[in-house]
Amino acid sequence: MGIRIMVGETFITIAEDLELAGLIWQPEIGDEVAYREQKNMVSILVDPQGLTPPELRTIFVWLPTVEQIVLQVEARQAILFHAGLELSSSTVQYKTVIQASGTKIETHGENLRSALAVGLRTLLLKDAQETLH
Repeated sequence: MGIRIMVGETFITIAEDLELAGLIWQPEIGDEVAYREQKNMVSILVDPQGLTPPELRTIFVWLPTVEQIVLQVEARQAILFHAGLELSSSTVQYKTVIQASGTKIETHGENLRSALAVGLRTLLLKDAQETLH
C-alpha cells in the first residue's frame, strides 16, 4: 500500500497540520516557532518567560527541524527509507520515502524539511486512522 502526496504549501501550514494530526510540541529552548497571530514572525524560543508548555503551544506554532522530524518518525517505529533530491527533465524537488507497518509513504516538497514534515503528517494521520478501526 502506498501513499503519495505532492506539496504546494508553506512550512508553517504544514507545521499547523502536524499539530492537527496529533503531534504535540514539548517546548525547548532553541526551538523555531511562529506566532499564531502573526505567522510571518518566526523566531527562536530563547526565554519562555515563565509560560507553561500549554501556554506556549497556544501562542506559538512549532516549526520542527529536519532532525526533530526524523526523531518523530523514528519514535513511531517507522523507517526513513529515502530522503534526497529528485531531478527530472521537468522538475527539481525533494523526495522522501517512509516505511511503516507495511505502508510506503512517498512525499515530495520544495525542500527536504517540507517533504519530511508532510511524510510525518501522513504517518500521524495513518496511525490515527488505524487506531479508529
